[in-house]
Amino acid sequence: MRRNIIVFITMGIVLLLFTILLDHNFSRSYHHTFTKTTDLSKENIEGLYLNDNFNSEKITKKYGKISEQSRDVEHYNYYKLRKGIEIATNKSGKITRFIITDSNLKTVRGIKIGDKKEDVIKAYGKNNYFRSEQGLDIIGYVDKKNGISIEFWLVNDKVSFYRLDDKSMK
Repeated sequence: MRRNIIVFITMGIVLLLFTILLDHNFSRSYHHTFTKTTDLSKENIEGLYLNDNFNSEKITKKYGKISEQSRDVEHYNYYKLRKGIEIATNKSGKITRFIITDSNLKTVRGIKIGDKKEDVIKAYGKNNYFRSEQGLDIIGYVDKKNGISIEFWLVNDKVSFYRLDDKSMK
């Protein structure tokens, strides 16, 4: 009996250490669950917000009629609005993701491509998570009330691009 308790405790400690050491390799949804919320409700890209209708007059007036997809992805349609701004839409045409590579386009808190990781933390705060994907380090923030997140993908601790996502994005 005592031996079983020791084995159980040892396994628990090993599992805890494993989780702590590999935390940055876990999925976005894992991090979204355990990260404290940050208000991202004002985040927009050139006046467009997540869940805006891609087929709206607002978009066609600004960018023209866009029909050619930029990527072939099973559950989402990707389009380039212009150089440096790519979006994903769900099957009903709602914008679910912005991917920003335009170095002149700032977030509402003033972060742009090329800014340092420290600048991101200064602007968005400490309620963040760190993870890795495709060989890049990522610092992310979650707005649980509004169901959105923003992730800054880093190369040499500088923002290479950023993504603004609706919670429905996988």
